[in-house]
Amino acid sequence: MRSICTLAALGGLLSLALPAAAQQPAQAAAGPTSRANLILVETAARPDEVLAGLRSYLTSNGFVTDTLDPARGLLTTRVQESGETLPEQMKIRAVRVAEGWKLTGLYLIGGPLNSGYTAFPAMYFGLNDAPAKMAFRELDAAARAIPGGTLRYGRAKVPFGAFTKWQDALKMPW
Repeated sequence: MRSICTLAALGGLLSLALPAAAQQPAQAAAGPTSRANLILVETAARPDEVLAGLRSYLTSNGFVTDTLDPARGLLTTRVQESGETLPEQMKIRAVRVAEGWKLTGLYLIGGPLNSGYTAFPAMYFGLNDAPAKMAFRELDAAARAIPGGTLRYGRAKVPFGAFTKWQDALKMPW
C-alpha cells in the first residue's frame, strides 16, 4: 500500500513537470562543430548597438579597431606584424548580412627565423591549445558580446591558402 502511495505521488509530480518542460523555449545549438570557421549571430538589436557592443568588447580585450563603418555594417580589427599577443595578431571581421551578423577571423603565425608570416583562418579544430581553436574561441567570445544574440556556427570556404601573402589574406572578405 505504501509503494502505491509513493508511485501515485511521483506520478503527480511528473504530471506537473512535463507541461512545464514542454513550455520551455528550444535551446540554441549546443556549440560549434569541428572545422567551423564562421559565426552567424541573429539579433534584434540595432546595428549601431551591435557595433558599439562589439567595439567596446574588442577594445577592452586588447584588439585595435581598424574599420568601423555603420552604414555598411562592418567592423574589423587591425593586425600587427610585430604583435606578440593573440589580439595583436588576429583580425576579426563582423559584417551585417541578411540573416544577422557574420563574424570571421584569421590570425598570423610567424615562420622560423623571422622568415615571414602566414595567415590562417580561426577554426574550431584541433587540440584545445591549437592556434586555430584559440583564435576561434576569441571570435566566439566577441560574438557573445553582441546584445541579444543567438549564435549559429558554420563553415565557409576560405579564399586563401598557406602560400597566399598574409597582407593579401587580410584583405580578402569571406
